[in-house]
Amino acid sequence: MLPLIFPLLKNATAVTALIGTNPVRAYRHGRAPQDVVAPYVTWSVPGGTAENTFQGADADFFRVQVDCWSDGDTQIETLAKAVRAALEPAAHLVAYLADDQDETTKRYRMSFAFDFIKPR
Repeated sequence: MLPLIFPLLKNATAVTALIGTNPVRAYRHGRAPQDVVAPYVTWSVPGGTAENTFQGADADFFRVQVDCWSDGDTQIETLAKAVRAALEPAAHLVAYLADDQDETTKRYRMSFAFDFIKPR
């Protein structure tokens, strides 16, 4: 039912070159494990709607927030570019949400919002 973010990231060589393959450091629900090694990606689905028509062209619309995390300022930009390239063939980039540094972990973050439309 939800957009298949993990397979899109897992199948993108430029992404897995940065976040690994075993395991792929990409986590749902906007949270990563406590001691995860950077860089990594988190995502969540803060909203969506069901599109219903009488013609049977039903679809689900999802807004997905994707956050890229890194210990390095240069690396975060490289990761963000790779993630964007991996997701844009399946979704529309609609917003840049953050380009900051977490005060607690000192990790850099770049955040995007993507819109996915999934036919039912």
